[in-house]
Amino acid sequence: MNAHKGHQTSSSDSSEIITVIPVYNGENYLQATLESIARQTRRPDRLLIIDDGSTDGTEDLVRAFKDIPCEWHPNPQNLGLFPNLNKALEKANEAEFFHLLLADDLVVPEFIETSCQALKDAPTLSFSWSDIQWIDAEGKHTKGTVEDSGEAGAPFSKRTFLTRESELQTVSVGSVMIRTGRRSIPCRFRTDLPQVADCVFYGELASHAKTLIHIPRPLCHIRTHATNMTSKNIQSLKAWVTDEWIAMQETARRMQEGALQRWLRHQKLRCLFAARSRVKEQWMEHSQPDYARQIRKAARSALPLPHYLLGRMSVLVRDMIKGRNVEEQAQS
Repeated sequence: MNAHKGHQTSSSDSSEIITVIPVYNGENYLQATLESIARQTRRPDRLLIIDDGSTDGTEDLVRAFKDIPCEWHPNPQNLGLFPNLNKALEKANEAEFFHLLLADDLVVPEFIETSCQALKDAPTLSFSWSDIQWIDAEGKHTKGTVEDSGEAGAPFSKRTFLTRESELQTVSVGSVMIRTGRRSIPCRFRTDLPQVADCVFYGELASHAKTLIHIPRPLCHIRTHATNMTSKNIQSLKAWVTDEWIAMQETARRMQEGALQRWLRHQKLRCLFAARSRVKEQWMEHSQPDYARQIRKAARSALPLPHYLLGRMSVLVRDMIKGRNVEEQAQS
């Protein structure tokens, strides 16, 4: 079945806005995600659920949801998060505006209207993104409450955006609205980088984009919980640690800059990778000392000694000034 029975929507030719939600076993949080779309001041013309072989009550939940028409698109077999996101990207040429939303995240009622308004004069291919608010499994604010300034979106420097992505300060999937102009998106999520594929994807997307617009409002709420991808990837040395260096280099090479600037950036990123690895090592020293030693060894083998030491020294200085930031888990 290609569409949710009794929930038929307009054809792709008449759709201006599409929201696609990739999901796998999302019954715990998908209801709230669908409700956040149903409450939009400007609803999407089509809401598609790309199911990746869920074995829980996800399908029943979607079929029972009546507040907004939903299309049910099941994959014949489980693909994994980023391959499923790539399946969702195949729908990008079916509308003028394309929005991806993860099945445990939320958007505030003004998200779609504000995002599309920000992009109304932007050419194909352009995108906007909003600030985010972190929430926990119960939907409560974490990491402090981000105030809504009410400010409109404004053009953002591509160079600054790529710098941030190369330093793994990535935008969040659900916060992004893409003006595709009914054309395909010229990049895909890498499936070999399960923790940082989003950094690489949005860096590549930015390199193709005509206009980037930042909306300085927390219009998207990102949920952290024990079963999300970050929590699972923490136990993979490759996904959580060493892939970061690949993502940093992959994104930095998309920046148009001179040889000296490129060299300096590479040195900075080496030190940053060493510092991030040291922090993760600290997080694991108490609960998983063997894993902490593996993190230290992986960082040392990837970097020249001066950069490795400088990165670790920067963490030491920070700890002396601000106090040591020890977590049981990282939230990347």
